[in-house]
Amino acid sequence: MWSRRQVLRLALVPVAVGGGAILGGCSMYQPSGTSVPSASLGPEETIPWSPGQAAELFRPGSRHLLDSGEWATATTLPAGVLHLPTGRLVAADPSWLMSWERSGIAPFTATVPPGSYPLTLALVERPEDKHVAAARLAIRDEPVAAWEMALRPGQDLGTLRDGEAFTVGVDVATIALFDTVALEAMARRTEEDPDSYYVDQADRPVELHDHASDANLIAFNTGWGDGGYPVWIGRTTTGAVACFVIDMAMLAPPPTPTSSSPS
Repeated sequence: MWSRRQVLRLALVPVAVGGGAILGGCSMYQPSGTSVPSASLGPEETIPWSPGQAAELFRPGSRHLLDSGEWATATTLPAGVLHLPTGRLVAADPSWLMSWERSGIAPFTATVPPGSYPLTLALVERPEDKHVAAARLAIRDEPVAAWEMALRPGQDLGTLRDGEAFTVGVDVATIALFDTVALEAMARRTEEDPDSYYVDQADRPVELHDHASDANLIAFNTGWGDGGYPVWIGRTTTGAVACFVIDMAMLAPPPTPTSSSPS
């Protein structure tokens, strides 16, 4: 079965969204279903999803069609407060931290004011289990006007083909978020104790602390498991960062609009 975890075909342009629902901590407009114009794609390429679709997961009680063909209900879970002493966010597979230089792990180029920011997980629940479908780090309690892809130093959107994206690679079904000031400390911590970042359930994120820098690390499960996951930046009308959203690519592509034939 085709899965968006295996083939990441993402929009490379801001996706405008409309509406006005406030979803605590990072005000999010409800997605309007706006998609990337087909003229921006290759002749046989499609864009099956958008950052706005991931944002919709943060409406508790909303129903979503998974790429497995099943329907699931979304709930939200406060996952702690992330301390960013320098305002430079890192997202990485914690098992790669011990070789962070060779792995190319680095903070995103978009920075935020130093501070402490709430992290929320969007869970999709089925009768038999729960999965983390998205994670949101709220920076400002303001509406998101447009989305863009989060980039690391040296990454250039111009090097991507239509529909491609830079992602966070995952080998242990876990992503960790932390400030870059704690990178070396967290690398040592995870090398000394590989179980320190182990997350055994979707609704039980793990937190580690670096007391020297006053930074912390929060680790959580990733959707169906291993894969590559994009990080999106929601910006306000003034261009400020409102939030970061990590999409675990669990949702089925939104329906393709069809035009009705004249009678």
